[in-house]
Amino acid sequence: MYVPASAVTITGEPRYYAVTGESGKKISRGFCATCGSPLFFKADAFPKAIGIRPASLDDPSIFKPGVSVYTSSAPAWATFSERVPKFPKMPPMN
Repeated sequence: MYVPASAVTITGEPRYYAVTGESGKKISRGFCATCGSPLFFKADAFPKAIGIRPASLDDPSIFKPGVSVYTSSAPAWATFSERVPKFPKMPPMN
């Protein structure tokens, strides 16, 4: 889930590894340096946002999705809300 980077405070010392996304731009994936749990990601394509892994939240049920992306790589058992727009990859950036 993407949120404004200005709304996030990161405490502790996460570690990062970088990959190249489909856009050709860098994506830095942040994880806990102690246990290795994936926590968030920063994409050069979205410099003012940070992606947070919902499973890392204390109460992920309070957040409601606005869009589903990369649905083409979702496992067969994944379900998607009929009320939320779905995209097989990233949506067009207009």
